[in-house]
Amino acid sequence: MPATRASARSYSHGSSRDDAVPRTYNTDAIVLGSHKLGEADRVVSLLTAERGKVPTVVKGVRKIKSRFGGRLEPFSRIQAQLYEGRNLHTLTGADTIETNAVIRDRPAALKAGLAVIDMFSRAIPELEHRPRTYNLLANYLRETAAAAAGDDHSFKTPALGAQLKLLLLAGYLPHLASCAVCGRDEDLRRFSAATGGVLCPGCPGEAFSVTPETVSLMRVLLEQPLSQATQMEAGEKAVHETWLCIRELCRFYLGCELRLEP
Repeated sequence: MPATRASARSYSHGSSRDDAVPRTYNTDAIVLGSHKLGEADRVVSLLTAERGKVPTVVKGVRKIKSRFGGRLEPFSRIQAQLYEGRNLHTLTGADTIETNAVIRDRPAALKAGLAVIDMFSRAIPELEHRPRTYNLLANYLRETAAAAAGDDHSFKTPALGAQLKLLLLAGYLPHLASCAVCGRDEDLRRFSAATGGVLCPGCPGEAFSVTPETVSLMRVLLEQPLSQATQMEAGEKAVHETWLCIRELCRFYLGCELRLEP
């Protein structure tokens, strides 16, 4: 039985551009990352509330006197003014909503956050309107920034929670309550992306071993809001195995290879 292709597939519906929409528009956006373009420009990947993931040219941003300053650091949430081009959009203005600088200042928060935006960058197609995906990332950054400003918080579990919830929004819910093949609900110690979830010892399938704590952790992270994940304690083995499950699901269903572990 494959991972549940959620009846909530409407979560991830795309929409094409309406020719009547003005070519200049404003939208909330989160900076996912960037790379150099020529001597002074950059291409910045923005996850926007209005148009989904948008590849954006920022002209002159690498000059000392750039008017964009530090607004385009990863994790920053901005109000962006964009001009829609044929292949790339152009950023014409940006006002900071949240810098989320505290995430960049805490090494553990930074490591986890980079793993999350790596998955969002790789798993989301460009220019598809996905407001729930944007809201998920905005919520994750808000909770992580709040946790980074305090003490004794976990950063790995909310990152894994955000990644699992992104899989859910993409339509792929791992089968965790019982064996994905026969339905047995005991001794679930193997995970198979090809069959979409956990397996019992008697069912065939290419799989790797997971502990009961790992299965329990994934269930809880899918069920609970991210605000509770920052307070959640989990063993390193369960955390690592959960990421392995997420990585294999992304590879099998979304065709993307995750590089960073929270």
